[in-house]
Parts: sequence; C-alpha cells; structure tokens
Amino acid sequence: MKVLHVTQKLPGGPASYLGELLPYQRAALGDANVSLVACGDELGHLPGFPRSSVHAFDSSGRGPVALLGFMRTAMSALLAERPTVVHLHSTFPGLLRLPIAALPASRRPAVVYCSHGWAFNMDSANWKRGCYAGVERLLAPLGQRTIAISDFERRSALSRGIRAENMVVVENGVSAAPPELLLPAADMRSDVLNLLFIGRLDEQKGFDVLEAAMATLVDRPVHLHVIGDRVVSSGQSLVSSLPNVTHYGWRDRSQVPGFIEKADVVVMPSRWEGFGLVAIEAMRQGRPVLASRVDALPEVVGEAGMLVRPGDPEALSYAISRLDRAELKMLGEKARLRFQERFTSERMNAYILRCYHEALGARRRA
Repeated sequence: MKVLHVTQKLPGGPASYLGELLPYQRAALGDANVSLVACGDELGHLPGFPRSSVHAFDSSGRGPVALLGFMRTAMSALLAERPTVVHLHSTFPGLLRLPIAALPASRRPAVVYCSHGWAFNMDSANWKRGCYAGVERLLAPLGQRTIAISDFERRSALSRGIRAENMVVVENGVSAAPPELLLPAADMRSDVLNLLFIGRLDEQKGFDVLEAAMATLVDRPVHLHVIGDRVVSSGQSLVSSLPNVTHYGWRDRSQVPGFIEKADVVVMPSRWEGFGLVAIEAMRQGRPVLASRVDALPEVVGEAGMLVRPGDPEALSYAISRLDRAELKMLGEKARLRFQERFTSERMNAYILRCYHEALGARRRA
C-alpha cells in the first residue's frame, strides 16, 4: 500500500493529526510509501517529516491563484507518486475528488476523505451552509470512504443528505504517552489559577469570547496563557493590554505538553467544533477542559470537564470565577481515564489503516 496525504493548511489541528498519523504509517508501510502535499512555508509544524517526501506548494491562502497552485501541485504529486490510497484532509483538498474521479481507472487511487469539521456547520449565512452541504453531497459518491471525526459529525452529515454507506466514525487520537516534557520558561504562579488556551485566535475558536471574559476578571486570581496565532479581524484585540493574559504565539508541538502540565485547566470557547483535538491533549495529561456546549465538544469532554453556553462572555466569566483547584484535580483524574479508554492515537491509527484496506476493496469492486 502506498499513501499520499493532501492538506491545504497545516497549523493547528491538521498538524497535530498528521503528527500522529505519519510516523505510524511510515513505520507500518515503509518510509517510501508515505508522502505528503503541504504548503512549504508551514512544514515547520511537522518537524519530524522528511522534506524529501513532501510535494510543497507556495501559499496556503484561499484566493483563486493560491488554490490553483495548490490543486496543480496536488495533482502533479498524485501522478508522480501513483499512490494506491490518497487521503484528503479538510474541505479544499476534498474538492480533488472530482479530478481524481476523471483519471483513467488504471491510474485512479482509492480516495479517503476527512473534512476535519464540516464547513456547513460553521457559523455562517444559511445560504453558504446550504452551498457547502450541496458540494459535499455531490462529491461524497466519488470517494470510497468518508471519515467523520465524531458521532456528531456523522449525524450532521446524514441530516444533510450525505450518503451513509461509505461513512465511518474514527475519533481523533493522540499518543498515549505525551512527548518528554519541556517545561516552559514562562512562570505560571502557584497563587493563581492558570488557564490555557491553545489554537487559532479566530471566530471559530471563540478567542474573542475568552478575551471579553478575562477583561471582567482582572481583579480575580486567574491568569490566561495563550498559545496560538492572531488572525485579521474587525474587532480590537485586548491581549496586549490585559494584565491577566500572556500571549506566547505558536510554539513547537514538543513544547505544548509542558504548558499543559503547568496549567490548571484548558479552555475551549469554540463556536463550532467537529471534534476538539486540544481537549484530548489536555485530558491525556490529566487536565480538565472548560468548553462550549456545542457540536462534538460535549461528546468528547463528557463528565470529565465543564461546559458553558457558546458565544457568551458572561457565562464563561462566571464559570471561570467559580473554578476550584480541588475540584479541577478530581475532574483531571476522570479526564485521564476517559482519554485512555477512547482517544489514543494507537486506536485511531489502527482504525484508519483498516479504513484504507476497506477503501481499496471498494475501489477494486467498483
């Protein structure tokens, strides 16, 4: 089996996902049988993957020129590598199902597609969501397997009329053993509760909601530590002016467990979330999660964390103000057990490899 992974944007969840998947597959299938299409400027998010196995394109932008460059590189890689399976990660790579279906049967690989969160579940205008759903509905029959990353994602797809017969649920996972802890140089004071946010500072991840909540808590013994990158927005960021917020920018994945280890709780104020990889990274280290009660997050967090109304700074501020270190420690133990039962990458990787074999079987029967 030879696998080509295709991604259009790496930072955040995709890099974490592929960081678990690629080493396992290189060990299981052989180094020469696993390759990747990715933006050249973003390869630092996968430091362990050899550049000789990467087909790089110039820009991960979403404009017509950038997307055309991505599509051209992806199709050239597919023709050069001649994989037996192509694994498409996220919405824009998913569009490649159409040109792949047009290839001669002898050159056509089995196609496995994962949206990593359906675009039609985003908080956007109804007509846009309808268009996204329509495109997914049309393209779904062109792939042999569609991976939903949570049961919420599966149910959401079925409600939009996306075919069920080639869909499987494979929950995300991370390695059962975290990398060797590289404790951050930043000091997290023991006399305050230390909150940690990890991710893009954008509308989906709800960082503006968390900022607004922290602005009401400047006189309380809580401090927010932020790992992630800013995005252009119409709102005024408060990060630089709030005394109870420290911003670190993106950090190498090897450094993130050190931040989690020193934090008391991880906060995920997302407006929509197909899974929530950060949640299981926190749970692996026995840290509870304070998350929005939205989409797949209740399914992931379960009773091992706390849930609040999404998009509501007041509700989030109230929940933060009531955090208790003793209760957090108890929830953290529940979180660790829940992770070990459901969310290890060992489990995820085995399921995905089985999914590839099923996709190959379906391709041969077609």
